[in-house]
Amino acid sequence: MSLVVGVGVSSPGGAGHALLFRDHVVLKKDFRDFPTAAMTFEAWVSSSDYCHAGTIMSYAKDSKASSDEQRIADFNHFVIFDPRNLLACHDFMYIDLKPDPRNESCHASFWNVSRSEATANYVERDASWHHLAVTWSVEDAGLTKVYWDGLLVASAYTHKTNPLEPGGAFVLGAEQDCFGGCTDPSQGFFGAIDEVRIWKVVRSQDEIIRHMRWASGLENHEQLSAYWKFNDPDSDNGQFRRHAIAKDSSGKGNDLSILSSPARMDVDIQSGGNSVRTGMLTFKNNVAVNKLVKGMPEKSFTIEFWARSKALDRDKPDMQEKFAEVFSYAAQHAQDLEGGPDFMDDAIRIERYLEDFSPRLIDTHSTSTRGTISVHINSNEHTDSSRAQNWIDFDAQWLDAEWHHIAITWNYEDGITRLYIDGNAKTPFWKNAGGVLEDKPASQGGVDPSLAARTTRSNTGSLVLGQDQDCPGGCFRPSNSYDGDLAILRIWDRVVSADYIKRNMMRERPDTEAGLVALYIFDVEGIKEASNGELVAMDRTAKKNHLELRSNSPQWVYSTAPLVKPDGTPVDAPAVGAAGYALALHDKQVLILPNFQDFPSDAITVEFWMQSIDTCRPGVPFSYAHGKYEKEDNSFLIFNYNSFGVSVMEDEGQLSDHLSGVATTDGLWHHIAVTWESSTGTVILYLDSREVWRVNRGKGKKIPSGGTLVIGREQDCQGGCFDSAAGAAGKVSVVDDQEYGPQDFFGLIEEMRIWKVVRTPEEIRQGMVADDGRGAGGGFDTPGIDKDHKDLVAYWDFNKGSGYMIKDVTNHGHDLIASQPPKWEVVRWLSTCGNGVVEGSEQCDDGDLVDGDGCSSICRIEPGYTCTGNPSKCTKGGSGGGGSTPPPAPGPAPQPAPGPSSAKPDDAARGGGSSGQRHGGAIAAAVLVPMFVLVLGGVVFAYRGAVYEQFPQVEAAVGALQAAVGGVLKKPGGNRYAALSLDPEELDISPEFLSPTPARPPGSSGPYSPIPGSSL
Repeated sequence: MSLVVGVGVSSPGGAGHALLFRDHVVLKKDFRDFPTAAMTFEAWVSSSDYCHAGTIMSYAKDSKASSDEQRIADFNHFVIFDPRNLLACHDFMYIDLKPDPRNESCHASFWNVSRSEATANYVERDASWHHLAVTWSVEDAGLTKVYWDGLLVASAYTHKTNPLEPGGAFVLGAEQDCFGGCTDPSQGFFGAIDEVRIWKVVRSQDEIIRHMRWASGLENHEQLSAYWKFNDPDSDNGQFRRHAIAKDSSGKGNDLSILSSPARMDVDIQSGGNSVRTGMLTFKNNVAVNKLVKGMPEKSFTIEFWARSKALDRDKPDMQEKFAEVFSYAAQHAQDLEGGPDFMDDAIRIERYLEDFSPRLIDTHSTSTRGTISVHINSNEHTDSSRAQNWIDFDAQWLDAEWHHIAITWNYEDGITRLYIDGNAKTPFWKNAGGVLEDKPASQGGVDPSLAARTTRSNTGSLVLGQDQDCPGGCFRPSNSYDGDLAILRIWDRVVSADYIKRNMMRERPDTEAGLVALYIFDVEGIKEASNGELVAMDRTAKKNHLELRSNSPQWVYSTAPLVKPDGTPVDAPAVGAAGYALALHDKQVLILPNFQDFPSDAITVEFWMQSIDTCRPGVPFSYAHGKYEKEDNSFLIFNYNSFGVSVMEDEGQLSDHLSGVATTDGLWHHIAVTWESSTGTVILYLDSREVWRVNRGKGKKIPSGGTLVIGREQDCQGGCFDSAAGAAGKVSVVDDQEYGPQDFFGLIEEMRIWKVVRTPEEIRQGMVADDGRGAGGGFDTPGIDKDHKDLVAYWDFNKGSGYMIKDVTNHGHDLIASQPPKWEVVRWLSTCGNGVVEGSEQCDDGDLVDGDGCSSICRIEPGYTCTGNPSKCTKGGSGGGGSTPPPAPGPAPQPAPGPSSAKPDDAARGGGSSGQRHGGAIAAAVLVPMFVLVLGGVVFAYRGAVYEQFPQVEAAVGALQAAVGGVLKKPGGNRYAALSLDPEELDISPEFLSPTPARPPGSSGPYSPIPGSSL
């Protein structure tokens, strides 16, 4: 690891980095060096996920067996499953089976030895690290042993003695129900993994316990088959850089691919005796995404594309995969709609059913739904309001693996929705229109095709191909990934006729383009490489809504695994940068402030940063209570980070507006702001400075001062009665009496502020930008806002990094107290080479990633040059490799407040959170345009993202200029705060979210509910 030189940046400790999983899949196919007759698997794991039966690793062979039983056993060639009660299984059809009267499951083989249901638990409420080791051999009746922190805790004589076959599919973080895929979302791993070693021998307990903490010394060991330290970003010298590969330290060359974007190739599509030569994208657990498309249809639309995917057996289940999500557009509503959602994750969504849901149909004569195409319009399934759901299913019979042209039209005035397959109309047979379910077999004429008539969506939103976004720009899950090919995608802002569809479907470009708002042709000219190495699918219309091709992958984070140096002393901890620390919250911790005087009474803004991967609990970030249960315990409550809600003076709204449908448990850092004012009762929720929800709460009421504030727990009485699971800290309500179940916050909290006014959208954006190290109140080395602002009541920056007191930096004395030993975590704070601002360890930054112009691609001054300014201007004549550091760039000039649809929520998470700006950095992810520099000057150049946000006509002009000079794809920079994204490789957008709620089959309505039987 190289020493970071520079001001303000953070750096990893001696444990380097780890990978943070949230139902992610890291796949290595054709693992030829996998052990055969004996194996030891080791890893350090950190998880607080009691909800999912997560899978640490699975190894499958490419089964050709004819029987389902044998194929399943082959896919379970070796599985390490459920860190809550670990099982290690080789060639079992059933990993866990209850009841198991024939003793045929893997779990039974462990029970036969111990006579106990329990094996080993690696999950802790505070996500403490534990070392996991599993050994297995063909000898001794397939003896399998499990070690916890070096201690033998479970063993089994499995009698599975067939050798492991090399060349199989190896997966970290998920369980395979088919070769290399078919992952179950309930069995994904949620947590961090580090120091993975695979040995081709059975390691003794002595060897395991002596070497498990070694940070170095085992590299290139002859008995290793693979060794992933995940320390690839360690040598980046305080700058964000791409790391698509986790290097194998065993010397065997078994590197892991962390990122894999959709692949392009040419294809001849043939249909009805005609053909078209074009390009295609192949999707498999990856996406094409633009988080800020503009000019999308507000009213009527047509969407058409060519698609080819795997064949389906009408009568045979498709393992764990239920849906294939092809097209997803998420946006806000464009009008007030009583009972409808503000945020519509399914403003337009197109999916293919891989499963048969016919038992849910009312009509008993219905046939299998496998191969159905479902269309969602202006809908959100993740609220309590059934009226927010609008979907219609067509009898598409998409069962083969051939190319098909798919076209969907929707008319705003009457809601008539049509589906055409290869130019032929299909009949709808099932729909949910505002919560009203209806079905009728297609053979009997089907259901009324009208859906969501006269409802509108914003023309600015987030567009994703290959996945379903359940929150803006993401919330993906591997099990719903589209596995197949797409070609020639067109989006129209009008209903295109059936004749027009037939006439143009075999053409790359239609014979007229009136009303065409997006056109993607995935040929050689349609896929370009950005200067940062990312691939981009070009929009051929004037809208220039280009799509970035991305992977759905885990995030690089600083590791705090308890490793040691060669002399046996603990390795150094991560080094803090200017962004300081964040505080980890869980149900064994209580951050509390009793007797909070001067709490705002008739107007308030609460804002904070949070990061969580907890998809199980309706976690509560903020709870202010002034009385007993249902009297004033919810005086001001921000609840349920899986679908935010707000309560003011016991007013939680009605069923139709109780929840927002907006989640933030995607593993990214998010800026949350909630405003309320008494005279109108208006509550506004902002996500990453973008308004996403507006409701009325507590009109005319006043919030009393002197109550108790608790961060991360929900009070049902003042200072206690927490809605928590048994064993949590403090006075806990009986779980059976908890209306919503445990509501504890599991994750990180940062930069929390309380204001006594309703902050404007622009003020909220400026505050978020200042936290990012870009605002007038501070820079990269002094992020944050003015702590002495007259309207600021309390401000906890969590930067102390030690002790039980979280100081209110306003000096108003509203210090929070941690009731239990606090767990401080270093914020990963890295500079962004290429954003035009010299910061951290950079010697220069000219706004690009090009060598040979004086400032190198790693922001070092090149020999023979001198560089000064922001952005750096380099001239020949210097000695190079040094030079003075330019003065920090000033803050951006004040600008008009953006409207709800013009804000950029996901600029805050751009770059996968791996650049130096903490919390999302909307400003750092902008496009470099030389002409823009000439027009606005170097100072404003550093803040060009804000200008684009407020003046889209400037962005359009710049985009046209870039296209003319071939520079449209040079988008350097991104988010420096690596914790902000599950995919740290993103330099512009971060789509790597997963679903905040479990998959819900069609026909199922109602609010999110925890997994039955879960204690947490």
